[in-house]
Amino acid sequence: MEHLVDRVERRLGTPAQVEGFFYTHSTSNISAGPTESTYTRLESMLDKLDAELKLAEEIRAVDEDDVAERVLNTHFIRDLQGNLNAFSKQKFRCTKCNQSHRRMPLAGKCIKCGGNIIPTVHEGSVKKYLVMSQDICKKYEVSEYTRQRVEVLIMSIESTFGTEKDQQMGLADFMS
Repeated sequence: MEHLVDRVERRLGTPAQVEGFFYTHSTSNISAGPTESTYTRLESMLDKLDAELKLAEEIRAVDEDDVAERVLNTHFIRDLQGNLNAFSKQKFRCTKCNQSHRRMPLAGKCIKCGGNIIPTVHEGSVKKYLVMSQDICKKYEVSEYTRQRVEVLIMSIESTFGTEKDQQMGLADFMS
């Protein structure tokens, strides 16, 4: 049965090692290919994630739950943890003279020039994948361990920044 499969190792040392291979698509240049991928055309990470998970759902040979868990473990959880860690160790800088400070000066202004002091790591950069991670955990069957890691991160982020307060709505919000 093995003789039915054409293998390169049997062609080595013969002229057949470089010729006679079959192909599915003819091309004038083997290096020719798409100049831009779909990944680079999509702008936001949410769009890229949606495209990846939709593709995983469409391909029968792919386990979309596994793809979702891998995205969480290799990208989102690491990013959330790293940014939360960076936030807790961040420096502050002056918008006027770019002077770096280890902590916020007591005066609330730059010691050197009196300019405005801002943090180097912002709350938004820490939370940017939080909602997407929660949505993945709800929609896909990820392991309990991964689900708990996301929950622990949510609790850590909430203890650092507080919880989102419900915004009070006015009468005009209900009128169209």
